[in-house]
Amino acid sequence: MRDDRIRVVVADDDPVVREALADLIDSHPDLALVGLAVNHEQAVRAAVEHRPRVVVMDVHMPKGDAPSSVRAIREQVPGARVVALSAHGDRETVLNMLAVGATGYLVKGTPAEEILEAITRAARDQFSMSGELIADCTEPLRRADRASWRFEELVGNRLEESYLELLGQAPCGVLIVGARGRIESANAHARHMFGYSSAELRDKRLRDLVPDRYRTAAEQLIGRQFTAPSAMTGRRRDGTEFPAQFSGGHLQGRRPRCVVFVADLSQLRAAEGRFRQVIESSPDAMVIVDAAGRIQTANRRTEALFGYDRDQLIGRAVEALLPDQPLTISLRDWADSAEEPLGHSMELVGRRSDAKQFPADVSIIPLRTEDGLLTVLAIKDITEVQRAQFVLERSLELLEITDRDRQALLSHLVHAQEAERGRIAADIHDDTIQVITAASLRLQQLRRRLRDPDEQRIMEKLDETLKLSLSRLRQLIFDLRPSSLEHGCLAAALRGLLEQIRTETGVEYRLEDRIAAKPPPETMALIYRTAQEALMNVRKHARAKTVHVQLLGLDEGCLVRIVDDGRGYNPLEVESRPGHLGLSLIQERAQIAGGWCRIESAPGAGTTVEFWVPLGETPGHGPLPFGPADASGFPDSLGPSDSLDSLDVPGSSPAAPDLGELRDGPGLPDVSDASDGPDASTLLDRPEGDTQP
Repeated sequence: MRDDRIRVVVADDDPVVREALADLIDSHPDLALVGLAVNHEQAVRAAVEHRPRVVVMDVHMPKGDAPSSVRAIREQVPGARVVALSAHGDRETVLNMLAVGATGYLVKGTPAEEILEAITRAARDQFSMSGELIADCTEPLRRADRASWRFEELVGNRLEESYLELLGQAPCGVLIVGARGRIESANAHARHMFGYSSAELRDKRLRDLVPDRYRTAAEQLIGRQFTAPSAMTGRRRDGTEFPAQFSGGHLQGRRPRCVVFVADLSQLRAAEGRFRQVIESSPDAMVIVDAAGRIQTANRRTEALFGYDRDQLIGRAVEALLPDQPLTISLRDWADSAEEPLGHSMELVGRRSDAKQFPADVSIIPLRTEDGLLTVLAIKDITEVQRAQFVLERSLELLEITDRDRQALLSHLVHAQEAERGRIAADIHDDTIQVITAASLRLQQLRRRLRDPDEQRIMEKLDETLKLSLSRLRQLIFDLRPSSLEHGCLAAALRGLLEQIRTETGVEYRLEDRIAAKPPPETMALIYRTAQEALMNVRKHARAKTVHVQLLGLDEGCLVRIVDDGRGYNPLEVESRPGHLGLSLIQERAQIAGGWCRIESAPGAGTTVEFWVPLGETPGHGPLPFGPADASGFPDSLGPSDSLDSLDVPGSSPAAPDLGELRDGPGLPDVSDASDGPDASTLLDRPEGDTQP
């Protein structure tokens, strides 16, 4: 264990503080805690018993008083130094402790580092005091109504010495000037400020530290009982000058002396210069007004904006520039308010020197200073901003009109596409299928008349070929007109399409429908056609085993995600080849609807197609041609498995005469009551005259 550590006794009646101080001292490698005390009697006994170098003592403890304890410790343990640590920091208590020989005085709440520093300084016979106490104790020297102090009358010679030591720690330069007008001592701040050592400053006069133009003012400062702060210029040892503030007063002790406080204003002036530079270089007009609303400062941008010279503005009421009443009311309310004002912005009217007005955005920043309330006004002409805002609002209106036109175009386009699909489906139904059906019936009639087995087999194959054609035409009609869409069920239509793909290719599917709102008819048709195009790519090219289709509600629209586990492809290569229009059609459809499309794929990694379209209502053109039979005679519901072998043929159809002849011809059963193609074939196969069911 080191024996050269500083021995410390802690005396405090608060157990929490006492233990915290003990732990703090134990943690320092240069300090050794040798004793604890809970009152003044124990503090003196612990000091006598343990012979510490420093006693850290609370001022207000039971069984005694602090000044008596300090005297007793200094008398019985001459090498001990006392550092007071108290929650009380009033000037009288501090001065009383200094008068009896305390080497330091700290207020509870002082940072731990400062407490440790005060203990080590006390061990070196150096004085320490909390910063706020220094300002409080030196305040009488700075006030004209407390111009002189008689130290002997207060606490005697010891207090004078302690007070001078206290002045030495002041945060500004302190010069002690003797009766002959020569400097006797200077604190570290003063020495650093003027660039002299203690020996070099000693016996200099105050006038030696200022330029010649301020010598008279310096002599007058020494001759007065007390002076208010005076702005002068200091001169350093190397001859350079700096802005400074001098103040002072007499100290009447054992011998009359004068104390001079010197504050270096270089940083303040530099900060003021930077502030003026910021104000001057601001792109906005900057005006500073006082509590009465008078302009104190204006930058060159203010001159350009309002058309005044700067000299014309200084001292004028701010209403000359901003005549609006709300600003005047704000300035008056801030000046009368005891609360700290908060800055804000408002739109006002600016008035130029030619009386022309303009819209202005004014940022108002109130500042409380020693000179009273000052308000910084940053003024910006927002004429162009308002014009741009008008153009923007007009552009938004045009955009809304364009969007409505786009929606109308989408509705018209989808309506036209679906109408054309319906027309094509109706033509296939009313013409092509009827002709093929009639041909099939004629072949069946001819087959019954043939007796040669080879010829009958040929006729059967022809009949099968015609039936295959009918089946494919039925599928084409379903592709053109999915029956589920006419009932407004997007998921059902997609499920039918997926079932068809599974039947044809064996691709398993999973369909998720999470759309809460029902899409408008045009949007529903567009979603179906876009998804159909993507699924056709899966059927034709993907070689997938499974496909996952999701319908999701997202951002007031519908997100469709189609993911397959097929062979994938390189998008850059495929999209650059001629003839691959499917992917482009998917993207174009989504964009026409005001949405977007994203396609991701890679060889061996499958393909993901995502597209989103808004679900907002589009301008209608009436219901899409999905519903009940229209003028074409197209049935109201048709699926890929529905039979077209027995049809109600319009009279305008080219197949009508043939079917009528076949139905009504001699030797053939009446097939008008047949429910479908197979039923008609059964009737045709019956012997003549057989009418049994």
